Amino acid sequence: MVVGYGGRNIIMQNNDTSYYGRILIKALATYYPDNYYILYSPQNQSNKRLTAIFNEESVRVKFPRNHIHNKERWYTGNGIVRSAKAHGVNTFHGIDDGLASGFNGSNFPTVFTMTDPLYRCQNGWIQRMLMQRRARKACKFAKRVIALSEVDRQVIIDHYHVNPDNVDVVYPCFYDGCDDAVPENMYDILREKYHLPERFVLYKGRFEKEDNITEAMKLIHELRNRNISIVLLGYRTDHFDNVIKEQAHDLHIFHRFKQVDKVHHADLTAVCRMAKAVIIPNTDRMRDLCKIINAQRSGALVICKDSAKAREFGGDGAIYFDNHEDGADKLSDVLENEALKADLMAKSRANTERFTGQILADNMIHIYRSVLTHRRLFQE
Repeated sequence: MVVGYGGRNIIMQNNDTSYYGRILIKALATYYPDNYYILYSPQNQSNKRLTAIFNEESVRVKFPRNHIHNKERWYTGNGIVRSAKAHGVNTFHGIDDGLASGFNGSNFPTVFTMTDPLYRCQNGWIQRMLMQRRARKACKFAKRVIALSEVDRQVIIDHYHVNPDNVDVVYPCFYDGCDDAVPENMYDILREKYHLPERFVLYKGRFEKEDNITEAMKLIHELRNRNISIVLLGYRTDHFDNVIKEQAHDLHIFHRFKQVDKVHHADLTAVCRMAKAVIIPNTDRMRDLCKIINAQRSGALVICKDSAKAREFGGDGAIYFDNHEDGADKLSDVLENEALKADLMAKSRANTERFTGQILADNMIHIYRSVLTHRRLFQE
């Protein structure tokens, strides 16, 4: 079976779509290597992510031919449809960017995934409305629409008026590096390498207003153990320099405040295990939900902002807080009670069994095969 996979953001950009696309393709290529996966992109550029994808024998990346001047029109119109047919593609899967207009009215098996159904992370309301309009069209002629959570599934049904029978939930999977073994002596090496404090809570992500880092800073200030610091892992921004650092001074926790630009990818699992907890102060976005399961699989204690999506992903293996006082009390209780912490960690590990690459690949292949079967029955 050949699976064509549409979505330029998978390769070229560093956002939710990019991350989801990488883990999905990795899972499909690992557990169903006999299939042939084609990634289509209008931008013929080289980068590390593209090189990593080429390392998979069952994965190929296709660009428009050099003589095609309007690459964007090729990607959104009939050009990509003709290419898909020429490459023998059986199923076309678009992510977030919609489906090319050439698929409309055809009997070509198409699948459409929205990582954020309302496109709240788009810059500007005009871009957000444009993306929602493209998504609405894609939902009309896609054979199957995929949501990443039950909450998102209901949003797609209500907002885009999609038949509930055509909307499936396929959870993302944790990063396979979370299971990497870490030698005991490595922790001391990494503590010195990144100048990490003895006891700390880890935040990994962006430093923007919507990331709600101020809530995490207040939570650290309210902890009963005043020796616990906060380590912020990410690149500095104007919001970091003008707001977050200033708040650390105002809360009198600047001496318990550490920022690290980058931790090597191979060291990230170990750093998560070194932390007293991993804090996720915003759980509205897909990348934050993936942080929950990645941290849980790495063996870290997770504390996150309470929401329906967070509980759907974190299950019984995370601490949920409504405000910083509530979060500080709950985290302090767990850190002071080893039995309570051990029970939570066991539930955390068990919860991640729902988010394996095998389950992701099995569910997606089942959907691909179902739309292919539907086409054959329709043709007969």
